[in-house]
Amino acid sequence: MPITRLYILTIQRPALRNLIKVARWLSAFAWLSGLALLLIAVIVLQKPRIDSDILALMPQSDTRIDSVETHFFAANKQQVMFSITGDNAKQVHDRLNNWLIDNGLPARFNVPKIDTLSQFYAPYAGRLLSEDYRAAIENQHTFSAFYYQKLSQIADPFVSATINLDASLSLASFLTEQMQKLQTFNLEENRLTVSYQDAKYYLLFAQIKDNAFGIEQAQQLSTSIKQQLQQLAVDFPHTKVRYSGALFHTSANASQAKYEMTLFGTLSLVALVAMIVWVFRSGIALWLASLTVMSAILGGAAVLLAVFAQVHILTLVFAVTLIGIAIDYSFHGMLDLSSSEQKGYSRGLKLALFLSLLTTSLGYASLFFSPMLLLAQVGVFVVAGLFSAWLCTLLITRQWQHQLIIAAPILNLADKLNTFLQSLLHLRRYVIIASVGLIAACYLYAPISLNNDVRLLNASPQALITNEAFHLSLLGRDTGQIMIMFADDEQALLEQLTTFKAAVKLRAPDAKLNLLSDLLPSKVMQKRNSALVEEKQKQGVFTVSENITGQPFTASTKTLTLDTLLTSPLAPLITQQVMQGDEFVASWFMVTDVPESVLAEFASADPQLLSYNKVALLSEGLTHYSHSLLITLGCAILLAALLFAWRFKIKCAFKQTAVLMLTIAIILSLCSVLQGSLSIFNLLGSLLVMALSIDYLVFYQINQLSRENIIAISLSAASSMWVFGMLAMSITPAIYSFGLTIMIGLVTIFVLAPLTLAVPKSKENR
Repeated sequence: MPITRLYILTIQRPALRNLIKVARWLSAFAWLSGLALLLIAVIVLQKPRIDSDILALMPQSDTRIDSVETHFFAANKQQVMFSITGDNAKQVHDRLNNWLIDNGLPARFNVPKIDTLSQFYAPYAGRLLSEDYRAAIENQHTFSAFYYQKLSQIADPFVSATINLDASLSLASFLTEQMQKLQTFNLEENRLTVSYQDAKYYLLFAQIKDNAFGIEQAQQLSTSIKQQLQQLAVDFPHTKVRYSGALFHTSANASQAKYEMTLFGTLSLVALVAMIVWVFRSGIALWLASLTVMSAILGGAAVLLAVFAQVHILTLVFAVTLIGIAIDYSFHGMLDLSSSEQKGYSRGLKLALFLSLLTTSLGYASLFFSPMLLLAQVGVFVVAGLFSAWLCTLLITRQWQHQLIIAAPILNLADKLNTFLQSLLHLRRYVIIASVGLIAACYLYAPISLNNDVRLLNASPQALITNEAFHLSLLGRDTGQIMIMFADDEQALLEQLTTFKAAVKLRAPDAKLNLLSDLLPSKVMQKRNSALVEEKQKQGVFTVSENITGQPFTASTKTLTLDTLLTSPLAPLITQQVMQGDEFVASWFMVTDVPESVLAEFASADPQLLSYNKVALLSEGLTHYSHSLLITLGCAILLAALLFAWRFKIKCAFKQTAVLMLTIAIILSLCSVLQGSLSIFNLLGSLLVMALSIDYLVFYQINQLSRENIIAISLSAASSMWVFGMLAMSITPAIYSFGLTIMIGLVTIFVLAPLTLAVPKSKENR
């Protein structure tokens, strides 16, 4: 009987082993397929899109400013501008204009016809007065001089177009003044021109029908335009064409992000594969590490797309960091399984993995409520991805325990690292003194300061940035300041604008302002103008015009309103200058030749007036968030200290907390020296380093300087350095700062973390 049972068991073991093997693979593929199906379902239901608009990342302002920005400046995102100068500028202008029209990019700038304007404003003659006209009707003598001068200007189209409609020429004077303000450019045979620094430039403004911020659409359109410009450069080598617009920035940033994602991801993957194969010499280990990373990516992507219908491409660049964190779970799990004599994970490994997930997730969860969309998206992606990786490690990786073996050379290397770390442990007093000295030297050389200029997010080519600045100069906006006036209703807005203009003129007589109230005086002002001309008519001021034209003077009693103006030939312009909301009315305008300090003084004294500088507003928002992130770092250190004290007692917790603070101080000091200043992305990187640092400190305290623990932490640090080291090569300042911060932090914590251990007694007794 015993022999028969033994024979049966012998026959059944291969079949049982095969069954277990199949079950392992089925469970792994079922797990991976489930995550993939979840991601597909989210994509189908949510229909997410990838965005590369830099401004979409920025912290949101208050509701009132957001509404105004959307109304006034949305059209600017759809505009592209070209300036053409040189020997054949006219021919290039015409060919480019025809090409733009043929490709569905109509001109944005259209000058209203004079006859059409005259017909629209004629019913309001006498209620709309220019500054020159108001001075001219002071008395009969001054008006006569003004009137004869106007009549002598045969080429003045406004006089010939309006004299039959308004014999007093008040309408001609008003339209002449307003068109001179509005028409920044010269019109040469229906071509817009401007003179700048003794050179003539032909200008083209093209309007994109739809916001071309889908990555593929923006890149295709940008490439098509650049190809046409290259052909023009070949055909007309002595003519220079400059281009600018949000479209080109979108395309440039998207191309750079896609390139960096491909490059960094590929190099990181090659490095990780090489390390895994070198340590385990096994295809199974490579499969398990890949499974963990794929689980993290699929799980993170599914939750990210479920939460955000629109994901920025820079989120995907920063999310590459998830690979370096998620694979750590696989390393620790495989090394624990390969050395364990019992089935499954050791109790210490389970505890360490849980604490690692908890601390890292808490670090990234602090980004969920960030006012900056990029950070919130990265936080959601990483936390969800890490949870998926943790589950995969606990449920799937453990099934391959008996097929995981550490290569002998790696064990020898671990012994050498053990010796090195123990030597550091004996020298920790000197290491700490050297670290403090390094911090002090860095601070004396470059004191820490924050620079959160939002332009750090921009990876556009310098040539494109230069073009933008040059075009602002051509338009006369390089020295101007955008202002926004708010009011409760239309009439209050017009009166506030009139009062503001008068106040500015008193402080800066040469100031230039194009206000809505110039084109549309308030009802009070129109009534005042009407009363003024009626009084002057009674005084006989208009006798000369009445005698020449034979038409008696009559002042209009009809009031021009905003609703009427919005149906006029100037409606496209007016729509861009005024916004009528449910709770407020607002108008934006440009002020030039006025010191910024004066405008800032006006804005601070009037809560309804805003000095609008998008870059400054966004940078200020980032600065506020940087301060809150500093508080988050402090809270994270405090929470870590409490965790350490709860798990490892007070003395050990003091050492671990000191190492955390020392690591953060070294990071910020060195980054300040290398970059010249710090940004929010250095603080964000510091938060991640803190999460990883806590992991290392926890694993060292639980598993000490065992071979497997040293190998796992070394692999973790090396893999993270590869991933984050790639980011430090980015040309985008934000990504570079993030990568540099983590690279410095990982090297620092790798050296300092073992110093929290107790010196072995055998060494102490020597």
